[in-house]
Amino acid sequence: MGQLQIALIVIGAVIIAAVVAYNAWQSGKLRRQRQAVQANDPARAEPVEPGGLDGLAADGVAVEPVLPAAEAAPRPRLLPLQIDPLIDAIASFVLEPARTGDVLLPRLPKAARAGAKRMLFEGRNAATGQWEPLQPQHGYAELQAAVQLSNRGGPINAIEFSEFIAKCHELGEALGVQPDLPDMAEALEQARALDAFASANDAQLSITLRARSVPWEVDYLRQRAQAAGFVAGAEAGRMVLLYQDVEQTPVPLVHLQFDARADLADNAAAVSHATLLLEVPQAPMALKPFSRLRQAARELAQALDAAVVDDNNAPLSDAALDHIEKQLDRLYQVLDQHGLPAGSPAAQRLFS
Repeated sequence: MGQLQIALIVIGAVIIAAVVAYNAWQSGKLRRQRQAVQANDPARAEPVEPGGLDGLAADGVAVEPVLPAAEAAPRPRLLPLQIDPLIDAIASFVLEPARTGDVLLPRLPKAARAGAKRMLFEGRNAATGQWEPLQPQHGYAELQAAVQLSNRGGPINAIEFSEFIAKCHELGEALGVQPDLPDMAEALEQARALDAFASANDAQLSITLRARSVPWEVDYLRQRAQAAGFVAGAEAGRMVLLYQDVEQTPVPLVHLQFDARADLADNAAAVSHATLLLEVPQAPMALKPFSRLRQAARELAQALDAAVVDDNNAPLSDAALDHIEKQLDRLYQVLDQHGLPAGSPAAQRLFS
């Protein structure tokens, strides 16, 4: 390794260490300021700190995620929940006087991401006290910026968190407001615990349909899938079975996947197998997604003259599927107990 490479590595390490140290100093300073304000004003509420929870994975692996309690920090909402203290690190900006959304929106970061982690923004409506996504003509007494702590790509790291803090400082300067920032060490610990919990309780179930005799032409496969209720997906080789939730919103429950190249081919391409996929944490339990998966498998197997097999090409019996369904009931209970019921906005974001 050359001297230039060694020097660049040393410089990079020094910069990262300086950013981490600055964030820790800034968080400590703001915490002391907040404590001083609360000492003079007992009515000002202290944010809820994460508390320990004992979790049990669906496969029996014990984990100890440090997550906020499911009932912590109740916040009145006007629109569907976005920012969630269970899965987000949150920075707040008290706006005195109140600002309208059309003033706030242009000052938000152009890239609403910190590394690979998504950022969200909400305002507390000055008239109603409700938290909501920013609306141009509404006035807001407080703004919150949040970064997602974990997803299927893993937990947020120190560099990504530092980028989030830097963007909060830039936003604060643009607004003339000192942000109340989350503590880096606490956020990274919560992110690691959240990632451990999610990894232990994630489930993606698939059932493969394999042609018993001749392969299916793609157009024929599409027709049979449409007759079973599937609609075209966003990508080639994908279709989706939609159901409506209690608010009559279409919810994708079961996905059908097959060879994308065959789907895009100009000639009459054929495929010999297709896969039905269920993202368990993303599908509301009330809609009985596994039952829908089994029903779709039965209908398509009959229509296509297909064998129902697992990933190893072994036949899937009704008894095996019954056993899987019992395991899923336990997984749903674990997700509920940790405030992340399957199909909820927070669960859909965490398991994505």
